This record gives sequence, C-alpha cells and structure tokens, in this order.
Amino acid sequence: MLAVMTAAAVAVPALPAVASNAAPPRQTLKLKCHTNWKTGTSANVWCDGHGPARYGASIQCKKGSHVRQLNYGPGPWQGDRRGISMYCPGGGYKRVKQWGWPA
Repeated sequence: MLAVMTAAAVAVPALPAVASNAAPPRQTLKLKCHTNWKTGTSANVWCDGHGPARYGASIQCKKGSHVRQLNYGPGPWQGDRRGISMYCPGGGYKRVKQWGWPA
C-alpha cells in the first residue's frame, strides 16, 4: 500500500524590508518611485502600482572615497505610500542618492 503525502500551504507573514549588499534584481518593468522624505543619512521611498506586487529600494552612501549601496526589500506592496525607510551605516557615511525597483 502506497502512502500519498501532500504538502499543506503555509502562510508566510510579510517581513520588514531588510538591507543587503546584493544587487537588486534586473527587471524590464519600470516603476515610478517617489521620495517621502530624506535627510543627510537616510531616506524613505515609495513606488507607484498596485499590490500584491512588491517593490524594493536602494540607498547609496558615501564616506570620503568609500561608497556603499544598501538594498532593502522586498518592501511593501506597490502603491503603498508608507514606503521603505533606508539608512546609511554609522561612522560618517552620508546619503548620496536613493531609488526604488520592482521586487
């Protein structure tokens, strides 16, 4: 007698955006993204669209000749104006620019 096993679907809770040093995925889809706020070391970005598609965001930080890009994602649903808050690392890094991308 053969036993048949089935996998049960498990709901995974949405996780907050997390910084990584990996490059964002390349997508052909273009998003129009907006800045909610920005300071010398941080920014909050949101992107147009409709869920359940999600977006991510990147911030580029500079300290002297050292440049760091931090990628945050996956973020909230496209169109969610709460956006993704991003921060440059401590120790003198300043925000150079920020942008969003499809997650």
